[in-house]
Amino acid sequence: MPSFDRQQLTDRADFREFIDQLESVAVWSGSRTGLEYMSPAFEEIYGRPIEDVMEDMAVIVESTHPDDREAIVNLLAGADERIRNEDSVREEHRIVRPGGEIRWVEARIFPLESAPGEDPDAVGVTIDITDRKRAELELERQNERLERFANVLSHDLRGPLTSARGYLELVTDEFSHRYLDAVGQALTRIEEIISDVLTLSRIGKMAETSESVDLAETARGAWQITDEDHGHLAGMDDLGTIEASRSLVGQLFENAFRNAVEHGSTSHAEPDGSEDALEHGSQDVTVQVGLLEEKNGFYIADDGEGIPEAEHEEAFEAGYSTSDTGSGFGLLIIREIVDVHGWDVRITVSETGGVRLEVSNVNVGPVD
Repeated sequence: MPSFDRQQLTDRADFREFIDQLESVAVWSGSRTGLEYMSPAFEEIYGRPIEDVMEDMAVIVESTHPDDREAIVNLLAGADERIRNEDSVREEHRIVRPGGEIRWVEARIFPLESAPGEDPDAVGVTIDITDRKRAELELERQNERLERFANVLSHDLRGPLTSARGYLELVTDEFSHRYLDAVGQALTRIEEIISDVLTLSRIGKMAETSESVDLAETARGAWQITDEDHGHLAGMDDLGTIEASRSLVGQLFENAFRNAVEHGSTSHAEPDGSEDALEHGSQDVTVQVGLLEEKNGFYIADDGEGIPEAEHEEAFEAGYSTSDTGSGFGLLIIREIVDVHGWDVRITVSETGGVRLEVSNVNVGPVD
């Protein structure tokens, strides 16, 4: 843990002059017996005079929201194990200003080195994060509303779809016509769109839990779920592990493989005679998964016809497709999974001229 010399921090006039200019960031020093210094921003954040908290640190406890108070009491009393071990502490909690306004703050505490048996002094920073927390909570509420909407949409549509599929099967038992085939394909596409919309609505919640994920093992499992009879997954070496949501990484591979298998053919003509470079079946597409040269991510490449370079960015948008058979959400889901993990993704051209998806800014570690 880095050590802090109090004389080099809050006791220095030039340092105090600097921190006294900070807005919405209160800097302080002291111990569990009392404060030695508190910057002027305390009044702006807590709505209480500095003199009150300098006289009695209980003001901080009194200002803390009742539901968050226990953790703050432990911190100030030195009962928190991290403080006793002289480790830095980061806590987010709510405060209640004198007028009843509730605000969010982030407290960071850095214990100073102390002799064995002595209570450590500490320096700390308290930051007003209300705007950020409100944005996070609103996003969380929006995601919950989106998931509820997607669930209702799925429930309301699957019933009629099941009926339509049943009637279509009855008709095709007696008749065969290309128009009936078109109806079947349209129903399949609706089902895929419903499934993709549900996946999009749940990505944020699924990303809340992470674990060590073996890339090669997850890729092989995803390939088995994909229609592996219509393509080939090349052998791969140990690719290492990443910290992520296992289910979302699997979904990323599934979508990438499905895109390669369904859209990777190099010799298929559409009914109107045009060539579709993205969404047509393939019997021989080969997919390769490997690590980027910089070892900061991985790639998924195929030997299909690829995506025109001018459309590489557009391909990640909802509904992007060059035919009527795809849902148009496959690559969008990949981008959302990448974004929620804080990674980056781009489309390039593979060595064989097909699609190469590169997922970077990933911390790849050894296999456990």
